[in-house]
Amino acid sequence: METMTRTRVGVLLCDDLHEELQTEWSSYRALFETLLADEQGDIEVSGFRVHDDEWPDSPASADAWLITGSRASVHESPDWVVELQAFVRRAEALGQPLIGVCFGHQLIQAALGGRTQRSSLGWHLGAYPVVCETAFAGRQPGETLSLLAVHQDQVVEPAPGFERIATSEQCPWYAMRRGRTLTLQGHPEFDREFFQALMGRVRGKAGDAAVDQALAALPADDHTAAVRATMRDWLRG
Repeated sequence: METMTRTRVGVLLCDDLHEELQTEWSSYRALFETLLADEQGDIEVSGFRVHDDEWPDSPASADAWLITGSRASVHESPDWVVELQAFVRRAEALGQPLIGVCFGHQLIQAALGGRTQRSSLGWHLGAYPVVCETAFAGRQPGETLSLLAVHQDQVVEPAPGFERIATSEQCPWYAMRRGRTLTLQGHPEFDREFFQALMGRVRGKAGDAAVDQALAALPADDHTAAVRATMRDWLRG
């Protein structure tokens, strides 16, 4: 009998779910376990709460790495962010598959020579218009890519050598790739139900108008499933 080849994916968790959200979703790690699960069943997930000083021994502790979102800001550079940027550089030097989501997208870009800052437009919520510049997740150049998003910060200058995958008027550097590294601003770990619950937490910060507009503009369908499949294949190498 042929033995299944398994891919060990280390999820570098940069935040915890607010306790109000934990009633239905057990943890932020659980969202990524769902994202990484499919019928092949060949991905083993290990989670490390790096924002709370839980670290893997080294990049060699897993075959591939995924960096999550966070309420922290890359450009404010708390100690754990500086340490995580160093980890990114070591993992990339080993040629390991690496993905960054939202904050993870921004952190990887900053770690490798790019720059992030707070958006002058304020909060970016929901499935705002994004256009692919190259083929990605079943979308072709010129076609829209619809993912849920929640962010204030964004990449304003990409790290050298990155190809832009998708862009938007309000977030020009939405998704990029270089070698075995993929970064994207949207949240493919969110589903519609989680996003709606999260908006209850964000409302007090972003304001009623922004949240109500994001909820009203949610599309009937999006490309979350296709992006998740692309991410799994990317991490498998």
